[in-house]
Amino acid sequence: MIQSNYQLIAYSNGEVIWNSGIVTGSESQFIRYDGAELVSRQQVNWNLSVTTVDETGIQETAHSEFARFEMGLLHPADWQAKWIEPESEIDIEDRKPAPYLRRTLEVKPGLKQARIYQTAHGLYEFWINGHTGTEDKFKPGLTSYYARIQIQAYDITKLLKEGSNAWAVMLGDGWWRGMTGGTVKNNFGYKLHYFGQIELTYENGEREVIGTDERFKYATGGMLASDMLMGDIFDARKEFVDWKLAVFDDNSWMNVHCTTEHADVRLIASSSVPVREKEQFTAQPFRDAAGQLVLDFGQNIAGYVKMKLKNCKAGQKIRLVHGEDLKDGCFSLDNIKHGVLQSSEFQEVIYYCSGNAEEEYCPLFSIFGFRYVLVEGYNEDINEGDFTAIAVYSDMEETGSFICSNLLINKLVLNSFWSQKGNFMDVPVDCPTRERNAWTGDAQIYVRTAADFMNVYSFFEKWLKDLSLEQYASGKVGITFPSTSSVHNPVELERNIKDNPLWALAGPSGNGSIGEDSAGWGDAAVWIPYMIYLCYGDKQILVNQYETARKWVDYMLACAKEHNPLYEQESQYLNYEEGELDADYIFDTKMHFGEWLEPITKEDTGESVAEAIIRMRTHGNPRVATAYMCRSAENVAHMAQILGNQEDCTKYKKIADKIRKVYDRYLIGDDGVIEPGHQAAYVRVLAMDLCSEEKRESVVKQLLKEIENNNYRLNTGFLSTPFLLHVLVDYGYSEIAFRILEQTENPSWLHAVLLGSTTILENWDGMDRHHGSYNHYSYGAVCDFLFSRVAGITPLFEAPGYREFELRPIIGGTLTHAEASYECPYGTIRSRWKKTKNGLIYECSVPVNTRARVYLPDGQCISVGSGDYRFSVGA
Repeated sequence: MIQSNYQLIAYSNGEVIWNSGIVTGSESQFIRYDGAELVSRQQVNWNLSVTTVDETGIQETAHSEFARFEMGLLHPADWQAKWIEPESEIDIEDRKPAPYLRRTLEVKPGLKQARIYQTAHGLYEFWINGHTGTEDKFKPGLTSYYARIQIQAYDITKLLKEGSNAWAVMLGDGWWRGMTGGTVKNNFGYKLHYFGQIELTYENGEREVIGTDERFKYATGGMLASDMLMGDIFDARKEFVDWKLAVFDDNSWMNVHCTTEHADVRLIASSSVPVREKEQFTAQPFRDAAGQLVLDFGQNIAGYVKMKLKNCKAGQKIRLVHGEDLKDGCFSLDNIKHGVLQSSEFQEVIYYCSGNAEEEYCPLFSIFGFRYVLVEGYNEDINEGDFTAIAVYSDMEETGSFICSNLLINKLVLNSFWSQKGNFMDVPVDCPTRERNAWTGDAQIYVRTAADFMNVYSFFEKWLKDLSLEQYASGKVGITFPSTSSVHNPVELERNIKDNPLWALAGPSGNGSIGEDSAGWGDAAVWIPYMIYLCYGDKQILVNQYETARKWVDYMLACAKEHNPLYEQESQYLNYEEGELDADYIFDTKMHFGEWLEPITKEDTGESVAEAIIRMRTHGNPRVATAYMCRSAENVAHMAQILGNQEDCTKYKKIADKIRKVYDRYLIGDDGVIEPGHQAAYVRVLAMDLCSEEKRESVVKQLLKEIENNNYRLNTGFLSTPFLLHVLVDYGYSEIAFRILEQTENPSWLHAVLLGSTTILENWDGMDRHHGSYNHYSYGAVCDFLFSRVAGITPLFEAPGYREFELRPIIGGTLTHAEASYECPYGTIRSRWKKTKNGLIYECSVPVNTRARVYLPDGQCISVGSGDYRFSVGA
């Protein structure tokens, strides 16, 4: 069934403001509004009519229900609010209590609607008459705060009543001044601020505006400290009773003062995917080998624990410590403690009881990575529901699922999905425990798989805009963004560098510093929007990010033209072709992380961190960096072609061809040898098409030799692991790919599954050595192989967003059946195969308005339109 036409009509105040007319054709995604200019606060209702035609020519027209949206505040003149500051003198080193803010407002008879628009430097929670105003958490989200900050808008009509009402707010340190990046605080500023506006609209058309100003009062209460990483200190004895209600007497509270600090930063409508509470887990209490009370929630998550306490004395101290590991039968943080955190208390809640018969507590501004919680100071019996773990992450639509006959692989898929959930909280971080940095390398590795599991378009669209804002003038792209390494706060950066020269890694203002040139990390500027376009088919992501991507490629090319004295006697520095030095197309300068955590390099070399940085900085990593320079140049050329920029397309395609030629000549031996002992070197070259036809067979043979020498276990690091199995299938070695996939000896994907992991590890042997994060999503990128190869669901650049796609399942290994479903923009794609005694049964579903090319294992290729299909393939 195919769409033959559509019509969109939008209304405002009962009048048509846009009528698309009847548009002939099958276009049904990313239709842009093209009506009258919209204004602040405008409410728009719209509906859709669609006519479809089936294979017999029968037409059918369907009409949608009305949908609606409302515009926010679009112009500075719409605001009467002022930024308010509840804190005066503070100690920038100490942890600080959370400011409590409140004021009352009068609501006259005849209220029709009420809206609140608000944001903060820090995090905020708000209540109207004691009722929580939203289920969204960790507002206003992380952006490049010195460039833009998000405003959230909520409907509070039902929370208000005629007469006196209370507007209450609490502020938390959050990303603004809390501990971020593992060891950094005060990244953006030292004080917390709040900015908000309530607008009341009455039946008679009157609009009343109540904005934040000096009439707000503040105090400090039970929340003595709140930090996303370090956790909470809460004294229930100091908490005000009914402070969120209009009847509360706040005469002893102090008045806030208005501030213009950071007030000129651009306010934008929130583009974050809302962060919300999701799955909940019941505690299984036990005593560990040391006799400590430990709660096991059965799943490693990012979130917090809601606790219900009973029979506690006033002032009784309850301490919860959150961790991922049991070591020698005991609760342990050893796997995630390092650096400053080695001697610090973090991931903990300290709660001083009120003395009531029953009391409850749940963090507002802290989030932890954990499966286990150590409980100290509580001796009552623990019943079901007393301690509940709540997973918290960006509330994206779940789109993909995969199951097969190998139960360990099924668990690997769940582990990968849970690592995505645990690390996708407003921005994609590396781990929810010690660092929580939004690393570019991890994200570009995983983005394709992320899109299999969830609808991540909006999530990455928002994040990539901050990448563009923080890109250096040279074109360099930082290794994390928004940067959480004090680069925004020059005072903090100077202090940190003075205390420890390695803080130079964070990058001062200007052109950053060492560590921020890294290929494979900076290439996120190119690869992520490129993959998002493939998966969703919207050119807007390329429009948004093209200049950022192009500037990154130009930066790499400029770095390649810098000479590295270590290599100047090699032949690439002596040979010219068409007037250009070959070495100018080899990126052999700057510091690169390369195949991060490659298992063969984990042995202790005796190098200090400083010595390792010096080595990486002086030697560069030409095989890795040049490969990514080539791939990104080619991606930019394709982006330019899609956007109709033929001049750039031709330019960057020529550059990519030149890099590929030089790479083949100087970095690949005539016998196909690249880097003995390293599978990654061969995977990279084959995945990125960097070798000539003359050398290709030899390179493949060298890869197979490396795999055999490692007993069919992988030894790839961060960058090449996602491509290993794809490369083997592409070159006709699918059985070896399945053998590695199903390998259970370390290093392998299933080794940690056998050890009981519930998420993806940072290190292949992390649970063996109790080392590194247990929730690091990068290596979970293997799941794209399961979706796109084992189940065979593959998008195509010639018809992106699954308008047309391939169904090309690969049968192999011990698997007897496999199936996947994927909710693409057009509907649900299903692919399922099952071995039988007579051969193979393959079933698939193709959504309305799409087409698929079905490749069966016997070599048949069948083009099909929407519908459900079943094929039998003989043995």
